[in-house]
Amino acid sequence: MKLRTKNQQSGKPGWLDEQVESEFLATLLQKPDGFDRFFLNEIKPEFFQVDSYQWLIRVICDNDWKPFALGLLEQELLDVKDEEKKERYKAQITNLFERTLTFSEEAVKKFKGYMAFCAINLSVSESFQAYTNTGRIDYLLQSVKEGAIHAEDLLNDSSLKILDYAERYDQRQETRRLERTNPTITPKILTGIRGIDSQFEIKAPMLVDFLAPFKRYKSVFLNAMGFSALLQGFNVLHVVFENTVELTEDRYDAMFAHINYDRVRTLALTQDEKYSMDYVFNWINGWQNRLKIVKCTPFDTTVAQVEEDLEKFRNRDGFSPDVEIWDYLNIIAPSKKITEERLQQRQIVWDLKNHAEKWNVAVIEASQTNMEGANAERLEMGHRGKSIDISQGINLCIAINQTEQERDDGIIVLSPMFSRERPIIQPEIVLDSDIPRMLVSRELLSLWDQAKIVNPLPEQ
Repeated sequence: MKLRTKNQQSGKPGWLDEQVESEFLATLLQKPDGFDRFFLNEIKPEFFQVDSYQWLIRVICDNDWKPFALGLLEQELLDVKDEEKKERYKAQITNLFERTLTFSEEAVKKFKGYMAFCAINLSVSESFQAYTNTGRIDYLLQSVKEGAIHAEDLLNDSSLKILDYAERYDQRQETRRLERTNPTITPKILTGIRGIDSQFEIKAPMLVDFLAPFKRYKSVFLNAMGFSALLQGFNVLHVVFENTVELTEDRYDAMFAHINYDRVRTLALTQDEKYSMDYVFNWINGWQNRLKIVKCTPFDTTVAQVEEDLEKFRNRDGFSPDVEIWDYLNIIAPSKKITEERLQQRQIVWDLKNHAEKWNVAVIEASQTNMEGANAERLEMGHRGKSIDISQGINLCIAINQTEQERDDGIIVLSPMFSRERPIIQPEIVLDSDIPRMLVSRELLSLWDQAKIVNPLPEQ
């Protein structure tokens, strides 16, 4: 954060850049619905360097943070007796209303960071003053902890939001109308597997889980979901923890080329296959929607770290995912330091759930069963073992089942375990797979028809 010190000898915290102040206030005036009351109540006039901004905050605060219209400015300025100051205030505040917002998200983020800094600075000062007066170290520690929590709430906007149900009725009806008349607003994401798509609607910001034991095609299924989403015209982010980027790309290559994985990987192709593969990938490289792969470190990289890099990438290249693939849940690092594995897994699920809602994306991930699940012909909820708590944050959970005979026959059986939005009508979905070509189901190939509509084939 770039802070400039106004008076270093005074001991007061530094000041934000004036351009950040202006962008933040312009955002507050032009988009007041984007701020919750907890955050607004913590804004103080003294956080701003410009005196007209300080005056504006006092006026809005006195009006209980109701949206401030430009038409009220003349009326509110009647209390300013100095004519020169009045004209200056009018010009500067009118400029905020007319300002074109160019970095509002970053400005709000920086302002929240500044507020958090001020809050923790004040808390520490008051805590040590209290310790000087009382000599109670327990009071000091407790006060510092409370100040840190308060500062974190300001920084992360993690306060509870209280919404009035009846008041929001018209808004809900309008949202439903828009979604009905324009399904592209919250589009359904097809998996390409009829047994799933006919029962469930996968949309943002859902969290979908594929449950399977070790070596039961978890990663291949996740590749298949990325493959399906890309064919439909969605931007896809594939977050890799355990596998290498090269392995992930090789699997996608086999899926898109519809050629045996080992032959793709070793380039053991006929001339016709190579020509066909080159043609397909030249076509795909011209698509507006993209597939991006991020390599993370198992048990070390958190959801928040991926978010941070994704934010930078969005600002630089404009890429924003519609669907995210996380491979896989059990080896993501939790946002908080927790010793017990069961609680770690629960924290990771809620980290992903909050991420899906914040970015408005559909998150599809996989989780691993306990040892008993590896020997079970059909998985049950108890095969999550210590990770049972993660079910509370998941919208749809699908188990990947396969007996030895089914494996020999090229059959995979999907068993929906629970769904929060839709009833389970078909408890077993039998797939005709082609694993050498990385196809968990041959049905996925039907989505090529969708791809040709979204991204027409180039002329040969």
